[in-house]
Amino acid sequence: MSENKVTSSVLAGFFIGLILIVFALITYFTGLYTESWNQWVGVLLLGGGIIFAVINNSKERDHKVTFGNLFAFGFKTVAIITLMMIAYTLLFNALFPDVKEKIIDLARENALKNPGQATDQQIEQGMEMFSKNYTLFLIIGILFWYLVGGLVASLLGAAIAKKDGAEAPFENA
Repeated sequence: MSENKVTSSVLAGFFIGLILIVFALITYFTGLYTESWNQWVGVLLLGGGIIFAVINNSKERDHKVTFGNLFAFGFKTVAIITLMMIAYTLLFNALFPDVKEKIIDLARENALKNPGQATDQQIEQGMEMFSKNYTLFLIIGILFWYLVGGLVASLLGAAIAKKDGAEAPFENA
């Protein structure tokens, strides 16, 4: 009897995280990192990667899994991706400090496009606070969006994947 090799959530998370990092680097070096569509491609890569990993995990286990097994696999995968993206973002921002200034300038431009919502002084105060807490805001943003997006993708993947139920724990005894 041959046993299928099952990909761990750590390995799946590592590969998806690596894809997201390569995508982020490509968009940075091509100057496309400030484009709004870029964020949505990242979301699709994250969600699609997790859903694929969850469905693949079900196949690797011959579909002898439950919804809970698959959801847990997906969310563990998300945790690895989230940790990788936090580490990457911290390293990236240390190596390329110009990104912070570009993002702050872009936020200022967007705030000034809606003149009735805030005064120039309020906008400058907001930009100053954002600049002082830039790294904290990045980490909070990554934690929130990756974990929420990953939660949804894990739920979808677990719902979509074929499940025949868990194998009895003493079946091979």
